[in-house]
Amino acid sequence: MFTLTYDLWEEIIDEIALAHDSLFAAMHQRAEDLQLSAALIDDLKSKKELTIANDPWELKLNLEFIEDKINGFIIWLAVDEPLEVLEEIKVNVASDHGFSLEEVVGFELEHGLDMQEEIFVEMEECYGVRAEAKENVVTYELVIFDSQDIDDSQSCDLAWQEGPEN
Repeated sequence: MFTLTYDLWEEIIDEIALAHDSLFAAMHQRAEDLQLSAALIDDLKSKKELTIANDPWELKLNLEFIEDKINGFIIWLAVDEPLEVLEEIKVNVASDHGFSLEEVVGFELEHGLDMQEEIFVEMEECYGVRAEAKENVVTYELVIFDSQDIDDSQSCDLAWQEGPEN
């Protein structure tokens, strides 16, 4: 009988994140192929959300306004997945390593760990996709435009143009 160790627990987390590789690759590909035209942005500004694909995942563009100096906004691609899908992946990956989900949860409680939080951190670090669980759904978000980047870039450009203080 194997004992669950921190290294094995981390390996389980990595594999759970990896199980979403095809979804995240599709999100990145769709974001790369997307042309953010003025008309599309205007449409998003009025509707706040547009479905841009339905097969095999329902991909939605979302827009959120930011209260900043440039009246900016963020556009991200979002996919909702039933929480039960993530839970099933957890069970299967733990089982592949010879552990029940109950054993994994017991290990977490004993060591003050949180698998779901660590899975979401891994997804963001490896794929650049934020994940958030709400009620019975997990929402995955990939930021594709952030006007704050332009604002920050302009501030940097101004600093470089001013040059060193004499």
